[in-house]
Amino acid sequence: MEKKKIAVVTGASSGMGRKFCEILDSHGFDEIWGLGLGKEAMEDVKKSLKTSFRYFDMDLTDHENLAIYKKALQEADPDVQWLVNCSGFGKFGRYDEIPVESSMNMVDLNCRALLFMTETTIPYMNKGGRIVQIASVAGFQPIPYIAVYGATKAFVISYSRALNVELKSKGISVTTVCPFWTKTAFFDRAKRINTKTSKEVVSKYVVMYDPEKVIKKAVKDAMKRKEMSIYGVVARSQVRLVKCIPTKWTMGIWMRQQKLKQKYEGK
Repeated sequence: MEKKKIAVVTGASSGMGRKFCEILDSHGFDEIWGLGLGKEAMEDVKKSLKTSFRYFDMDLTDHENLAIYKKALQEADPDVQWLVNCSGFGKFGRYDEIPVESSMNMVDLNCRALLFMTETTIPYMNKGGRIVQIASVAGFQPIPYIAVYGATKAFVISYSRALNVELKSKGISVTTVCPFWTKTAFFDRAKRINTKTSKEVVSKYVVMYDPEKVIKKAVKDAMKRKEMSIYGVVARSQVRLVKCIPTKWTMGIWMRQQKLKQKYEGK
C-alpha cells in the first residue's frame, strides 16, 4: 500500500503557520497535518483548504502532547515530504520584567519543541524531503531587551544549518527562514510597555514586511533546497552588516535606535 504523502506544519492555527498551510494546499499532498492552539481556529483552517487537513489542537511545550504526535506518526507511517516548524513566540522587555516561567516557555517552544518535531519526523522522510525552520534575523546577534528570544533563534539557525549538512546524504534539505520585522500576531504577545516610562520597549521598526511575501520566498527557496531564506533588502543588509562589525557596536546601535537607555535609565 502506497504511503500518504503529507506536509506537517506547526503553528498552523494562525500567522505564518496558517499562511504556509494555504500555500502548500496547492502542492498536491494527500494530507496536511497542522499542529497549533485553538480548535475553532484549526477548524477554520480546515475549511479554507482543499487538501485533507488533520489537525492537532495542542501545546507543543507539553511532553504528553509531543508523545501524541509521535504516536500518530507511528500509526499512520506517512511519507512526510515537508516539515515546517513555525511555532514560536517572543517577549520584549528587561530580564526582570519577563517572568522566568515565560522565558523558559520560550526556550521550550522555540528550541526544544522544534528539535523534537524535527528529529521525530525525519525517520518518516525520504529522499527529496524538505524541512523549513522559522528562525529570525534576531538570531544573528545578541539583542538587549529581546535577549531570550534572540538567543532561541540563534539556536535554531545554528542547529538547522548544521543539520542541513548532516542530512545531505539522505537527500533531505533544511531551509532556515530568517524574517525581519513582519506583520503578524507575534507583536500581540511580544510587546511590552516599560512601567516607569509608559513607553514601548521596542518602538522603532525600520521596515515591516508582508508575511505572505516572506513565506512565498521561503517556499521558493525550499524548493531550490537553499540553506537560508531571507526576504527583503533591509533584512539581508543587516545580516551582512552584523558579520562585519564588532558585536558590542551592534548592541550599541540597537540601544540607541530604540532609545533604551533613556527608557530604562533616564539617560
